[in-house]
Amino acid sequence: MKETLKTQVLVFSIILNIAFVGVTAYYRLASHLPGGNCPFLYQQLSLTKEQLNQVEPIRDRFHARLSEVGSTIKTKQLALIDLLAAPELNREAVDTLQKEIHILQKTMQDTIISHILEETRVFSAEQRNTFFQIMKERIDQSQPCPPWMKPPGGKQTAG
Repeated sequence: MKETLKTQVLVFSIILNIAFVGVTAYYRLASHLPGGNCPFLYQQLSLTKEQLNQVEPIRDRFHARLSEVGSTIKTKQLALIDLLAAPELNREAVDTLQKEIHILQKTMQDTIISHILEETRVFSAEQRNTFFQIMKERIDQSQPCPPWMKPPGGKQTAG
């Protein structure tokens, strides 16, 4: 019984770490959407009308894909929590679902990288440099923990 509890706690900890990786990517992007605290990154580049006409469809496809993959990750994470909460731990099912989530998270990362490469082809050399500088600044200023994982009062604790 004690070993089962230890296993469940370990698996739950792993799940939280997996959830952190997926959700962090989502929150970093969502915080930069209009209505969030930052404009779209490309809006800070003084793009021409022609460049905007090229970038906006790329952006729209990107956000649709992020939403699709993010929704699938969320569904699988909820299923994983259900498996962990079951009276009897089915380790094989947990491992399988965990692998599926890892693959989806890699898909999310690949989608982001492909989007960046596609979008930056539209930019001038100066705009491209500015784009990557702004991106680095935003990542540097972002919090490593998504808001929903922070304890009350916002203080970090060992976890």
